[in-house]
Amino acid sequence: MSTFCGGSGTVPAMSLREMNEIFPDGILPSSFPPMNGGLADESWLESYVNTLKSNGKVPTPPEGKNLEKNMFNAPETKDPLAAYVEKENKLQMTIRNEYCFYEKRYFAALDVFLQSIADSSLGNSSNDGIQAKLNTTLSLNKTLTLLTQIVNRISKYRYDKTKEFQNDINTVNQQIISRREVLLKQNQILASESATADVHKRMVEYTIEKNKANQNLLAMYGVLNIFALAIVIYISRT
Repeated sequence: MSTFCGGSGTVPAMSLREMNEIFPDGILPSSFPPMNGGLADESWLESYVNTLKSNGKVPTPPEGKNLEKNMFNAPETKDPLAAYVEKENKLQMTIRNEYCFYEKRYFAALDVFLQSIADSSLGNSSNDGIQAKLNTTLSLNKTLTLLTQIVNRISKYRYDKTKEFQNDINTVNQQIISRREVLLKQNQILASESATADVHKRMVEYTIEKNKANQNLLAMYGVLNIFALAIVIYISRT
């Protein structure tokens, strides 16, 4: 047993029925695809991983615009990045459990098959059942090989998406830096000894600017009213 699966080095004893059990709700297809030299075709792998993405077994990273939209929302808002990481962790756990499920059965089948060969060569048993044991061992070997291919293709997809995601991350970082600069300026004002006076001063400046704008707007309306009145007088006289 491999250290990846936490094996103790002892091959478990299993019946043929147990060796042929199917892992529930894994990422493997229900049947083997066409395989050449023990490996699945690359085009099939790409198509199958797309199927895993469409049915949600392989999570799709959130779009950058969704991150930008949600990054400063209320704390109770569902974080799309956190949801993605949660799904990724679930996928990794599924892959590990599925691989170890079949690896344990593969080593058990291989051990039984080799023992049958040894017993037969020593004349301790007949050749009956050896072919069935070989078929089970080969099937489990193909299962593990296919699973490693699928996981490798998923890893490639992750890598490609990470490169695309880098630009979005840079954009988010710039927004965070801008927010930080604003917060630092506000902190300097609030932490100063004259914080209340500074805030009051800024409020006064804002009020003065607002009043100036209103006065300019009223002046413009006054000019327009005089102009309109002049037109009315002119039309009435003519």
